[in-house]
Amino acid sequence: MSNNDVELDPLIQLAIYRLMLVLYDQGITEIHMGGLMRIMGLDNKIAQNFDDERVYIDDNFARYVDQMTSPRTLNQPLH
Repeated sequence: MSNNDVELDPLIQLAIYRLMLVLYDQGITEIHMGGLMRIMGLDNKIAQNFDDERVYIDDNFARYVDQMTSPRTLNQPLH
């Protein structure tokens, strides 16, 4: 999510990223963020702030999200 003033709960962000990976695995590379948020059950007042945003997923994005959302050990640094 980018330049909007809306802050999302980290658990909601994690769920969105993981859902985006599922969509990518199904061949969907363009995601309408407002629609995705509505599918996840977010209030329309929040989702409408993202109606003009699209995310284009490629292999690099998918790898990044997968790495950032995977469980880590306590001593594993996050870069």
